Amino acid sequence: MKAAVFSRGNLSFKSDYKKPKCGADNILVRVKAAGINPIDYKVGWPIKGPVTGIDFAGIVEEKGDKVGDEFKVGDEVYGGTFNGSLAEFTIAPLAGVAHKPKSASFVEAAAMCTTYSTSLQSLRDYGNLVKDDRVLVIGASGGCGTAGIQVAKSMGAKDIVGVCSGKNEEFVKSLGATDVIDYTKQTIKDYCLNESGAINPELQFDVIYDAATNSGGGEDYKNISMELLKPATADKKHGQYVAINGSRDMWIRMYTIGFKANQHMMLAKQNPEDLQQLAKLVDDGWTNSEGVQEYLKPVIAEELPFTAEAVEKGFDLLKSRRAKGKIVFKMD
Repeated sequence: MKAAVFSRGNLSFKSDYKKPKCGADNILVRVKAAGINPIDYKVGWPIKGPVTGIDFAGIVEEKGDKVGDEFKVGDEVYGGTFNGSLAEFTIAPLAGVAHKPKSASFVEAAAMCTTYSTSLQSLRDYGNLVKDDRVLVIGASGGCGTAGIQVAKSMGAKDIVGVCSGKNEEFVKSLGATDVIDYTKQTIKDYCLNESGAINPELQFDVIYDAATNSGGGEDYKNISMELLKPATADKKHGQYVAINGSRDMWIRMYTIGFKANQHMMLAKQNPEDLQQLAKLVDDGWTNSEGVQEYLKPVIAEELPFTAEAVEKGFDLLKSRRAKGKIVFKMD
């Protein structure tokens, strides 16, 4: 089978890679589309297998003996696997797979697992976002940023401020951001200052979702973000800062003394329940405060064929950090 393989930091395209065998607890998926994320080139073997990619959408080709009735051969599924998704076939653990949204294409579904699960867990489990909260999304035009805006909107956030370059302002607003901070013209702190130079309490945030820190350009928004969180009151929780990456100090704290009560660096956990919830937001949507039905819609930055040249192009675009949304490869 064809597969994209990372070996010692080098990406290669194989046309004769060995097809994986289905274990008793897994399903074998014929991959129809696969999305890529920064983790795919930043973290390699032995943490992940040699075949790169996590996100996939496809058709169940075979199921293990211990797999129950939740899946059958021919089902359309999507999810994530550390066995490598950028291949014609992959092995998917049941903890990381769900039925594909009916109204989404394979390409759209393949764009969802990592970024949308990360955003959902960040805002719900770490940010404790509730209806009418005020949310800041840093890195708003990237994969997790575009997902975060939509997920925050589905959860009833009243104000969603996106941080991006000015050229992406209209794009980010089209996803649901109520305002945009152009980081090339002002800092997020400047945006929150009043005329006297003090932080305006009305502009502070209930949740700051940081999808940009340590993404490759020396960004670090943690300290400034802590100043912009709403303080705790008698009837309101303290604002929460949630990052998907962080400085060296943040990583050390994660594995030693931990974080303060209002700051978090999260690691997404694959589970079928969240994938099912996201699929429902795609198919059934939600009713907004104005009574209008809205739907989650994955943002595709680039749809590419599964060829050696296209895989190289896709990873070059991913590493440039200029992709608006997700890069997805269509297998056939």
